Amino acid sequence: MAIGRNFAGKRLPLTIAFTLLLVAAFGAGCNGFFTSPTLTSITINGNASVQLNESTTLSAYGVNSDNQGMYLTSGVSWSSSDPTVAAITGACATQTCGSATVMGVSLGTATITAASESVSNTANATVYITVSSLSITPTSQTITGLGGTTPEPFIVKANGSTDISSSAILNVFQNGTQVTTVNCSYDASGAAGPGQYCTGDGTETAGQYQVVATYTQTTLTAKATLTINGT
Repeated sequence: MAIGRNFAGKRLPLTIAFTLLLVAAFGAGCNGFFTSPTLTSITINGNASVQLNESTTLSAYGVNSDNQGMYLTSGVSWSSSDPTVAAITGACATQTCGSATVMGVSLGTATITAASESVSNTANATVYITVSSLSITPTSQTITGLGGTTPEPFIVKANGSTDISSSAILNVFQNGTQVTTVNCSYDASGAAGPGQYCTGDGTETAGQYQVVATYTQTTLTAKATLTINGT
C-alpha cells in the first residue's frame, strides 16, 4: 500500500511536466507558423507644395500585410530628387524618422521619396512664390536680322527682387495678336547670362513686337518692347 501511494503521489507532477512540455513544443511551432506582419505600402500625406523660403511637413502612412494601417513614427528614409529646389531639413536629412520637414529653397519642382522596409512612394513638391508685383528687364531690345536672337536675356522678377525668369512664361504679340514666329525660352547658359532669350524662326516679319511676361501664380503681367530689323 505504501508503494501505491508513492506512485500516485508522483503521477501528478509527471502529468504537469508533460503538459508543460507540450505547451513549450506547441509554442515553438507557433513561432515558426505565425509571422509578424510586414509593410506593404506607403502613402505620403500632407501638402507637398511649399512657398519659397518656407517649409511644409509630410507624414508617411503605412499599411501592413494584415491590412492594418498607421502613421509611421520612425524608420522612414526621406529624400529629395533636387535639394536645391526642395530640401529635407532637420534630423530626417541624415537619418530615418517619421514625419519630414521640406524647405522651399528655389522655384521649381522636386520629387520627394519616403522609403521603409523596401517599400517606397513619391510626391511632387512644387516650390512657388506669392506674387504681389511683376517686372521685366530690359524694357526694350532689338534683334538684328530675321531668325536672330535677343542679344541679352529678359529677366523677370517678382516682388521687386526675386528672379523667377526660369519659371515665368513669355509670349510675343504683334499688333495685339500673339505670334508663333518669335518664341522666348529660359537658357541657364546663355551667351549673356541666364534668362529668357527670344528668337525668330526666320519667317517673322520685321517690325515692333510686345513681349508679355506672366507667372502661373498670378494674373499680373510685365511687358517689354522687342524690335526686329529685317537686315
